[in-house]
Amino acid sequence: MTNAHVPRHPDDVPRRVLGTRIRLVRGDFVIGMESEALHLTGPANTIFASLDGRRSVAGVIRAVADEYDADPEEVEADVREFLDDMTDRGIVTW
Repeated sequence: MTNAHVPRHPDDVPRRVLGTRIRLVRGDFVIGMESEALHLTGPANTIFASLDGRRSVAGVIRAVADEYDADPEEVEADVREFLDDMTDRGIVTW
C-alpha cells in the first residue's frame, strides 16, 4: 500500500529514514538507493535539507517559501508531493 495522498496535518513532522545513504555534492544532496541515485536540486534540495526531525510540514513549507521568496500557498502542493514521493521510496518517515 502506498502512502501517497495520505492527508497530513501541518504539524506532522517528517524525517529522513536512518541508514539512508546520503552525500552532499557541491551543495546538492545525492541519495543512494539500491541500484540508483537521486540527485536533488533546487526546491527538492531545500525540502530535503529541512527534514531535521523537528520541523513540521508547515515549517518545511515556510523554509521553501523563504528560500525562493514565494507565497507558502504556492509551494505547499509541491512540498507535499515531494514528501509523499520520498515516503513511498522509504527515504522519509513520519
